[in-house]
Amino acid sequence: MSSHTLTRPPVVAFLVIMLASLIALAPLGLPRAHAEGFNTGRTAPSMLVMDGSGSMSAEDVGGRSRMEVAKEALTTLVPMLPEDANVGLMTYGNSDPATAADQEAACQDVKTLVEPDGLDRDGLLEAISGVKPSGYTPIGLSLQKAAGALPEAEMRSIVLVSDGIDECGGPPPCEVAADLAAAHPELRIHTIGFKAEQDARDQLACIAEATGGTFADATDAETLRDELLVKMTRAIQGYASQGSPITGGTTPEEAVDLTPGSYLDVLEHGSAGIDDGEGFSRYYRLQIAPGEVAHLSATMILPGGEGADNKLAQLQLRTMSPDGVDCRIGEVNARAEADLGKGPITATIATPRMGATENLSCFGEDSDGAVILEVERTGSPSQEEAVPVEVQFFAEEAVDLDGMPPAMQHVSPLDPLPAPTDGAQIQPAFSFASALPATDGPMRGTIIPGEVQFFRVPVQYGQQVRSALTLGDFETPEGMELTLQATLLSPLRDGVYSTLPPLTDPDPSGFSEPATPGATMQLNQATPVQFRNRDEGGTAARTSFLAGDYYLQLAVVPSSYSADRLFEVPYVIDLEASGEVGKGPELTGQGAASAEDRTAEDPGAASPSDGGGATVPELEDPPSEADTAGFHLPAVAWVAIGGAGGGIALGALTIGAVELVRRLR
Repeated sequence: MSSHTLTRPPVVAFLVIMLASLIALAPLGLPRAHAEGFNTGRTAPSMLVMDGSGSMSAEDVGGRSRMEVAKEALTTLVPMLPEDANVGLMTYGNSDPATAADQEAACQDVKTLVEPDGLDRDGLLEAISGVKPSGYTPIGLSLQKAAGALPEAEMRSIVLVSDGIDECGGPPPCEVAADLAAAHPELRIHTIGFKAEQDARDQLACIAEATGGTFADATDAETLRDELLVKMTRAIQGYASQGSPITGGTTPEEAVDLTPGSYLDVLEHGSAGIDDGEGFSRYYRLQIAPGEVAHLSATMILPGGEGADNKLAQLQLRTMSPDGVDCRIGEVNARAEADLGKGPITATIATPRMGATENLSCFGEDSDGAVILEVERTGSPSQEEAVPVEVQFFAEEAVDLDGMPPAMQHVSPLDPLPAPTDGAQIQPAFSFASALPATDGPMRGTIIPGEVQFFRVPVQYGQQVRSALTLGDFETPEGMELTLQATLLSPLRDGVYSTLPPLTDPDPSGFSEPATPGATMQLNQATPVQFRNRDEGGTAARTSFLAGDYYLQLAVVPSSYSADRLFEVPYVIDLEASGEVGKGPELTGQGAASAEDRTAEDPGAASPSDGGGATVPELEDPPSEADTAGFHLPAVAWVAIGGAGGGIALGALTIGAVELVRRLR
């Protein structure tokens, strides 16, 4: 065990993520000593592509040239980059007089000024200072070269700043972006239009959309500075959407086949209101085999940075028959308040068991198993901006229940884990896919107010999760309040009922108390995992029915998202699965039907699928009896808000605040 103690670390003057990679802005007034030299261990290789074309010499930004303003914004950004960042700088234009006079040569003039190999602050500042606006705008070529210059990594990003459209007649930038997305699914391109006309804004938005990135428009120095901070921070933090690419239909008639697995699509726009019917939907066709339950979820990733209060985004799932009849199993809504970095929001549905009930719309004895899933986005945050959505289909086949333990009707109290005081040093994880596994002893880390971190605990049938946490020493800025939140989530991302020992009242919202130095948290799963729990168990047991990775989501929520929150809160955490391993089914999520049958024009008769060109992903193998370390189901990523068994549920997730609390800043 380490001899480190829980002490307050140096203040961070570096922009950090909200809800595991969506970010807030840090103002320029932070002291330089706070901005430099901080190693987060949370970065991804990124290339900044700067427009150095002749149009950047225009003096139309408050009497200053576009280039002067851009240099000022970039010079402000560099000291705020984390020490462990890998950031490069590339320009197009920035040509010498002879090259600028020759359009053919100028349209090939893309230069890497700083390689994305580590962080060379002095090199970046010197290169930025030396850029001179001249030449043309070969955006497509610059994207190709930027992608080629980035090192291989789990997540990579390009941030492109341009004041105009590609004028070189080379590879069309939007097509280049689409090709890069297909060849490099881990790559995101974020774009900023600076004093750009509408055609250029459209092109930049298309580039971002093609790769799951974000687009913003800037017309003045302050907005450009802020958007650069937003885009670079998001790029460095490396948010990675999960799933095989798919393009759902835009009407029920155009629904594309969806077989069990995890997928990534795009919702092209929101709407003025959350219930106005003017949002954007994708449609998918499911073929559910007799006896199966379809567990469906969708996660929408909203970009941050608008800083607007009291704006709501909503994600809804609905099911209908192929002829458009509502399946009437309820709808699940997930809403998020728009603030400095609106978080991902997820909605979930579990259907009735196919064919198990008479006269049940879509799922009755006479059903052919065909169901249309609608994923709808409404609401005004980032209204005109396309955002990625992750869609998951987990098929649960019918199983023989003979010999399986009975369902849990009541809470099964456990003694709490002791509050830990020290542990092995860890680096944080910000998604389900990267969640840190529980170890044999406590773990020691830090969390920045506004972040959400994830841990996973492999849980077998008959077991339940125990967790404990202790906060270390830190200083909270005057006037700021912090809340420590911890929530348990199931392998299917449903909220899991938990208790706060010695109390035995179950609640799916978990732990939420003031975060103060030395504060402790002890949180236990309310009941052991038993497969019969969902259909036969008490309320507190129904989402604890599937063995696999259970997740603890940890957050420290600030009352204000100002730069004052940019400091680390040290903690030590301990997690374990407690109890004797029992009997239960080994489910893969692929269900009882073959992929061919699920995409057949007639159930049982295989035919080619037009499922958006997606390859059906394989789920991980379930654990064997000899491997009680467990397994984790394919990640949709992020938080699932909703009920079990197809019931109606309404979840509210504000960055760190539940119940749609309005934050007045």
